[in-house]
Amino acid sequence: MAIKPTWKNLSLITAISVATAGTAQAQPEFDVRGRAHFDAAFVDADQNPELGSGTLLRRGRLGVTGDLTDDWDFLAEYDFAGGSATANDVRLRRSLGPGRLIIGQVKVPMGLNELASSNNITFIERSAPSNIVVDSRRLGLSYHMSQGPVTFQSMVYTKAINQTTSGNDPVGVAGRVVFNPVNEGGNVVHLGLSAAAEDLGTNGSVRLRERPESRPANGVRVIDTGSISNVSSTAKLGLELAYQAGPFSAEAEYLNVNLDRDGAGSPSFGGYHVQASYVLTGESRSYSGGVFGGISPSGSNGAWEVAARYSSADLDDSGIVGGGMDNITLGVNYYVSSNLRFMGNLIFSDVTDGRFGDENVNIFLMRVAYSF
Repeated sequence: MAIKPTWKNLSLITAISVATAGTAQAQPEFDVRGRAHFDAAFVDADQNPELGSGTLLRRGRLGVTGDLTDDWDFLAEYDFAGGSATANDVRLRRSLGPGRLIIGQVKVPMGLNELASSNNITFIERSAPSNIVVDSRRLGLSYHMSQGPVTFQSMVYTKAINQTTSGNDPVGVAGRVVFNPVNEGGNVVHLGLSAAAEDLGTNGSVRLRERPESRPANGVRVIDTGSISNVSSTAKLGLELAYQAGPFSAEAEYLNVNLDRDGAGSPSFGGYHVQASYVLTGESRSYSGGVFGGISPSGSNGAWEVAARYSSADLDDSGIVGGGMDNITLGVNYYVSSNLRFMGNLIFSDVTDGRFGDENVNIFLMRVAYSF
């Protein structure tokens, strides 16, 4: 049965957590958090009649975080951008041994691009392969730990809070290992490997599709496998490489998903992206726990960043023709402060064998992003 996220449910979650977490701390402490991302796109598409220019509240999140006891902390955050509340991170967490135990809905530990906060990603949207392959948020049990230059993240998970299924729910397991031999004074070397395997239970249908890295104006998916039936399980692999030297940073990521089908071929889909950025005003991105953070301007005039990315996604395999897409994105970001920035992306998308055949899509995408 689907859980309808409301503020009543938020209160219930908090009340249960307080009641069961113990009495080591007399009064729980709470902080309100949120973010608002406003997008506008100007689109030039030569074939697709559904793609057009438009505006969008991409994210409108509000949540509560804080300490329940001396041992346990919590986070409950919902997104209201789609006209109804959808759950994002809803979890309990405590220190356990050398790491942290996490119970609830959080991101599956996979993907350098995915695990970076939307408040901190270099481009307005994550790369197409990241959106196609990575599971994002699921309900489950996680354990994260860091020892010196090594970070290990693991999770056993099922469906998401807002996901409706019939029959047996899916069950998956994921792990991510990061090695960063250099992490000092704004200089970072990052190597990452992640993998995930999921039994789909009785819900053996998968559909993979993606937009040209822009959401306004209906957010039409231009490549699409359609519904792939008789899928019993999925196996996913991710490879990460990143380098930062002061204001310069670069990263590359490869992601792949293999579908195990009963009585049919087992197709593989995925892709990769490479990107680089330079902060003209000299600041460096923060980095911790295998994830890059944001930029905090060092002066009152803010910070400026220029960036470029190439991404490639392929949804053709084993007789399934979902199409391919190559994107080139040029970006400029202006950081007024650590929680307010203005972003501009120029996207050149080349689609092959997509929903509307071969086409070229050019997009000028803008965002105003605020968080607290």
